[in-house]
Amino acid sequence: MNIQFNWVGGATFILEIDDFRIACDPVLCPKDTIQDFFWFKSKRTEDPVFDEKTFKNIDLWLITHPHEDHLDRIGLSVIIKKSTIIANPKASAQLRKNQLSKVHTLRWNEQFCLSSNSHEIKIEAVKAVHGINPLSALFAGNVNGYVLTFSNEKETKTIYITGDTVYKEKFYQSPVFSGIDLLIPNMGGAKKGSWIMTLTLDAKMLKNLIKKLNPKHIIPVHFGTFSHYVEPVSKTEALADERIIIPEHGKKITLAL
Repeated sequence: MNIQFNWVGGATFILEIDDFRIACDPVLCPKDTIQDFFWFKSKRTEDPVFDEKTFKNIDLWLITHPHEDHLDRIGLSVIIKKSTIIANPKASAQLRKNQLSKVHTLRWNEQFCLSSNSHEIKIEAVKAVHGINPLSALFAGNVNGYVLTFSNEKETKTIYITGDTVYKEKFYQSPVFSGIDLLIPNMGGAKKGSWIMTLTLDAKMLKNLIKKLNPKHIIPVHFGTFSHYVEPVSKTEALADERIIIPEHGKKITLAL
């Protein structure tokens, strides 16, 4: 299978698997936008990189949760009404308020299946815990990760999108995490070092996750972009794992899985 990956910024990316186009968590506010998360505020430090063609002909939208650095007003505006959308419960409610009707709500361990011209596709929502501190994770609310399985007559490939989570080894006992071909982890060590404590993966946690899952390829996202993504991508680069491909805004990565 041929894959093209286009990072727009933050948690927003386009994933093309042969003829099937997936977009995740559209946040398209410009640089210097201030987002208010009640417990703290965050500033966008980099512009998203997209044009009028970037979000055309999206076959499937994946929304992990409705925090403003994952789903904003401008991002909502690029989701057309005929799009198929998979989202967690809170995001689903927000999407339906915007007259988007093809919304399929998935809770942890629930699945949704569909077909493309060349693949059978299964999406399973998996647990994501948005913080090391249990109280912070509770206030952050439930977040979905997604495991995507693409099958045809010749092969089956699996992609894991972590969503905003920290690493807990006990979460990864399920066979759904076996044979990951592409891992897309949400990095940045959000709020690391603050009283809120770390809200997303940092390089140390990623190293443990890679050791546990042994994925064939890794493309990290959710670093830079906002001021609360405090761990620099250089920490991820320092892992010196040849499977890690650091994306650049607007530059496509091509993989043969």
